[in-house]
Amino acid sequence: MITLYTPATGFPDLEVKIAYGLARVGVEAFGIDRITICNHGGFYTVIAEVDESNYDRLERTFDLLCKRLLSSSYIPFNTPGIGGRSAESIPVFENEILSLEDFKSMPVNAANKKSENICRHRSNPVGNIIGFAASTSYHHKRDGIDISIQQNIPRRPTNPKNICKVCALLALLGMWYASFIFSVADKEVIVIPIPNQELTGYKLQEIFALQHKVRKQWLNQNIPQILIPLVFLSKIPSSADILEGFDLFIAVLSRQQGYHVDGIFLIEIEHYLDYIRQTSFNIATIDRLLINEAYKALNELNNSIYYRKADSLLKFARLYVQETSTNNWTNLLFLDTANYLLKEVGMLPSNIIENPSLQSLARTLRYFIRERKYGYADDIRNSRKGSRDFEETIAKMLREGELRRVQQEQERNAGKEVKSWIYLPKEEEIKEVFQLANEDFESTKLALVILAFSFPSKVEEITE
Repeated sequence: MITLYTPATGFPDLEVKIAYGLARVGVEAFGIDRITICNHGGFYTVIAEVDESNYDRLERTFDLLCKRLLSSSYIPFNTPGIGGRSAESIPVFENEILSLEDFKSMPVNAANKKSENICRHRSNPVGNIIGFAASTSYHHKRDGIDISIQQNIPRRPTNPKNICKVCALLALLGMWYASFIFSVADKEVIVIPIPNQELTGYKLQEIFALQHKVRKQWLNQNIPQILIPLVFLSKIPSSADILEGFDLFIAVLSRQQGYHVDGIFLIEIEHYLDYIRQTSFNIATIDRLLINEAYKALNELNNSIYYRKADSLLKFARLYVQETSTNNWTNLLFLDTANYLLKEVGMLPSNIIENPSLQSLARTLRYFIRERKYGYADDIRNSRKGSRDFEETIAKMLREGELRRVQQEQERNAGKEVKSWIYLPKEEEIKEVFQLANEDFESTKLALVILAFSFPSKVEEITE
């Protein structure tokens, strides 16, 4: 068995890129069924299930990959975060000898000296590695702190580091093997999966196939950075299975006389993946929001999914209808998505979500929402237990509903067409909803509002 160790640089994105690069060499040398990556919380081991006598084959494969793929500056120049002199210094020169010997021993736990490479390897250094470790560049908008004037131009300082050339080449291999690179408006985004479990060569192959789907894709909308993970994952639904067990490291870069880091995120994606895999209507909801550039609603949906915030769920439903509707059409939430959010975000039991009396009252409230009269829904959403605002708002809505019903009857008797009949619940149903509210006020309120902002079920649709 051959075990290789990453150098424990302290930069999570750089570390995993080196691990992926070593794995790429191992896969090329011995096949996908012989390679495993293990995360040790600070560094990785890449294990090849072959006899140690085959180590020379690994070295020859690395040399071959470097000469075939990395002997020109084309790949470095096309890698976000690498440019100029750095891109020129990375390619492998003719007759240059490189070795993986430094990766055969476990990294030493020691502080870096300013004069040494952060990988503590002694081969030739490569500097200014924003493309490999995004946190070596400060955010370029930090309230003017530490701004210095150079040649009459205000500039922010960066924190450049050096790594050895072998680490740079491995990071470059890993970056283009198992990370996702795409553009959002004028920003370039790098997404690196961070494994939380043992990673086999077969899983690496799946990631490699998946990242080809989004490589160099362009989203021309100026999406808020906080929404990039959700939008990214929604564009590749198969990620729900392939990226299970991973976190994501996301770097957002811009070019302004060189590369700058606009944002860095290291996030768990379990909740995102669960949302994506449950129903295609969840993905369609995100698509609808993007088409309408409904970023306020999308932000509340993101808060609902990631943070499991019920308050954001209520705001999302309201904003979704408001921002995606047109003058001639009131767009409502997909019922499947509404039910998912109620169960997974609101943690509501089925006996409340599927309660016929609650659904009956939601049907009445939906009538006013379709009429763009959101006041009743807002008052119910803002009501507090013990204030009687909930009961009084419903009573007021039912009184207006009765007036609407009488008016519609008069219009029908006069020969006029009534396009949308109002539905009024039975007295027993109203009492049952009030009883539910007494038992679990927040859940009842949440279910009533969300269901009202959703398309009706097939049974309701027939009678509406």
